[in-house]
Amino acid sequence: MKVFEKSKWLGMIALIGLLAGAGSAVALAQAQQEPPVSGIETSADVGLSQNLMAAHRLVESTTNDLIELIEQARAYVDDDQPRFYQALGELLKQYVDFESFSRAVMGKYASTKRFASLSPEEKRQLEMQVDRFNEVFTGALINTYGKGLLVFEGERIEVLLPAADDEPYASRGKARIKQLIYGDRVDPYVIYYSLRKNSDDAWRIRNMIIESSNLGKIYRNQFDNAYKVYDGDIDRVIENWVVGAEAE
Repeated sequence: MKVFEKSKWLGMIALIGLLAGAGSAVALAQAQQEPPVSGIETSADVGLSQNLMAAHRLVESTTNDLIELIEQARAYVDDDQPRFYQALGELLKQYVDFESFSRAVMGKYASTKRFASLSPEEKRQLEMQVDRFNEVFTGALINTYGKGLLVFEGERIEVLLPAADDEPYASRGKARIKQLIYGDRVDPYVIYYSLRKNSDDAWRIRNMIIESSNLGKIYRNQFDNAYKVYDGDIDRVIENWVVGAEAE
């Protein structure tokens, strides 16, 4: 377990409120929280493999880099917000698999099964739509996330070591890392990062669960509802996703 003092990480919690305004009413469920663990543990203490520890270190690195970026940005962001959002985007793209995340949000409308059923022309059109949505979704998420990071402050954050029970999942290229965020209430906020191995055998963040609210499912439901509203016109879904993000 590693503890980061004076964190600004509560911006992650602000993201929930922004998401609710963007298209889904998200209730912050009060789940039972595990008490913080005192002392420093190592992978040897709990018998974890280097593979699983690599997933843990990625979340630690993401946290460290974001804290450093936010601290630096406070000196210039009022006068140069584009600089902050560009830096944030470049940082997050090192750790987050936005391409897989955005395609999962499109769900069955961009699935392998659907793609196989299309004509060559329809396949080309869907590929263009997938690429366009990835660009739009990534930009909107970075913009929304950045706003939250700049507003909220927290006291400290703990990235907990995974359990030995997670080893079988890690061997299949999956991991879930738990984070505790201490802020404006007695119990810490809880975030779970879902990670997957990419084609280069490197861990990347694919989804987050914040206080039992699954961001991937929230966005997928939002896309599904928009698809129905616009009578299956994916181009209109993408166009209005941009409008919704800019309205925030």
